[in-house]
Amino acid sequence: MTYRDRARGCLLGLAAGDALGAPAENLTPAEIRRRWGRLTEIEGGGTDDTEYAIFASSLLVRHGHALTSADVAHAYRTEIIPLVTGPMRGAGFSELGTVEALRRGLEPPLTGLVHQHGWSDGLAMRAAPYGVFCPGDPAEAARLVEEDGRVSQSGEGVLGGRAVAGAVATAMTGAAPHEVVAAALSVIPADSWTARDIVRARDVIVTRDAVFAQDSVARDSDASGDVELRVVEALHQAVVVQHYPWTDVAPEAVALALAAYLAGGGDVEATVTFGVSLGRDADTIGAIAGAIAGAGQGRDGVPERWASRIGPVTGKCLPVVAGRHVLDVADELAEGL
Repeated sequence: MTYRDRARGCLLGLAAGDALGAPAENLTPAEIRRRWGRLTEIEGGGTDDTEYAIFASSLLVRHGHALTSADVAHAYRTEIIPLVTGPMRGAGFSELGTVEALRRGLEPPLTGLVHQHGWSDGLAMRAAPYGVFCPGDPAEAARLVEEDGRVSQSGEGVLGGRAVAGAVATAMTGAAPHEVVAAALSVIPADSWTARDIVRARDVIVTRDAVFAQDSVARDSDASGDVELRVVEALHQAVVVQHYPWTDVAPEAVALALAAYLAGGGDVEATVTFGVSLGRDADTIGAIAGAIAGAGQGRDGVPERWASRIGPVTGKCLPVVAGRHVLDVADELAEGL
């Protein structure tokens, strides 16, 4: 499988996961089950997750490995801010705060610190292109995404982006899921909130797999649905900040996305449908999980019924990327490898 095919699978998987999870954003797993049973079909378009991933890709195409935070800040000021004539529809707290900080004349890293939302998953949702650009080199993918992240995030928000970029970089080599998760952990401090959440989420899936290995009835019958419900509950208990009113918490979203990837065994459909069933920031969880699985499985790993629903983005959040399609963007990234 070529890097171009994996790049296409990654960004198409990201867009599909974003679109599939969008109507489930901020819902509980119980409410998702009540409405859809299992959410398997894309109902509408994607969100800012896909648009920001396209924007990040454009930075890599222009600057490559020489990309700096100053380049990213300049792009915001010249390509994003001049076109924001009203509300940035669908933008997250960190992105909104970053735009305001840049308008005030601040520079990174202050732009990612001043708005108090540096822990959000705004970088993690757009980190996949950095992994695509650095296949087999999770450390370099993490370094590059941090240059981007210093503009809009801080602390755990940056670490979440590093983990996703490292995971995608390793998935681009066709590595097994457990190796991909290990790569995500290798580029962040072991004593960080993000790493602890990833380990706890991984342990939940390891326990589930052990149950399936010992009990073929649970694995192959309707009882597997009951096991999945218990797994979802265990994941929430392990990593979800229950008392916090917002769901865009990077350590939580990244850990749940990697858990979905392990639960799906790297298969794109199984990974993404499990990921969005977790609720919370479901579009971002779906986007991250879809990107990692898509990088591993390539373009043909993304279900055609999903791929056919992915069109050019509308630019509803970022007008600068309106009309771009993730497959064209993936091809541009692959040309630079």
